[in-house]
Amino acid sequence: MKRTLFIVFMLISCSIFAERIQEISNPTAGILKKGEAKIYTKIYKDNGMITGASVGLFDSFMFGFTYGGEELVGDKKPLWHDKVDFNARFRLIDETTSIPAIVIGFDSQGHGKYYKEEKRYDIKSKGFYTVASKNFNFLGLFGLDAGLNYSLENHDNDKDLNVFCGAYKTIGKSLTAIAEYDFATNDNQKHPLHGKGNGYFNAGLELQINDQFSIKVLAHDIFMNRPFVDSFNRSVQINYRWNY
Repeated sequence: MKRTLFIVFMLISCSIFAERIQEISNPTAGILKKGEAKIYTKIYKDNGMITGASVGLFDSFMFGFTYGGEELVGDKKPLWHDKVDFNARFRLIDETTSIPAIVIGFDSQGHGKYYKEEKRYDIKSKGFYTVASKNFNFLGLFGLDAGLNYSLENHDNDKDLNVFCGAYKTIGKSLTAIAEYDFATNDNQKHPLHGKGNGYFNAGLELQINDQFSIKVLAHDIFMNRPFVDSFNRSVQINYRWNY
């Protein structure tokens, strides 16, 4: 109960102090329009790096891919992932003043280290999902998101549906605060890589340098749900978006 109240408090706090919708690990109902493109690089634990690109093919459909590995900096042999991950989303309903935007999509990119034998990331990818997002004007902008997903990273036989939610709030013209929670109902059975039943609570800040370029500083798994960890997971993400 105390943990649930803490999550609600953090999400409400972000809705009071932040700026524009941004993703951490959870998808939102945001979409690249036709003629828009985005590339990003995320640096994370174990000298890991993921690079991805997405493009809006139509006003309601976007497609992208990601690839990376661990131990890319230093004197250890690089551990490249054995697959390219893909993502796509289609907007079913556009947002209005009274209803949220609704998207269906797929994303095979998880967060953290990839375990080839177990065919999963530290934090599982969303797989197939649907999500609704609603934005409001309140001392700037803030938004709320909620969704369901079914991950294909179920080599561990945990095939449950999962629930996730999040919030963002702008701070002035250049800063956005983000918080999100993944209930991890598909990652809580008895397995060496499974979570402890606390879910994944993530938070971060994004600094918008200009209309195209931004930097995000992110904290993953603040409740330390992952096994064998001494602290939450930290990462930095660089984004570049443009029209073509």
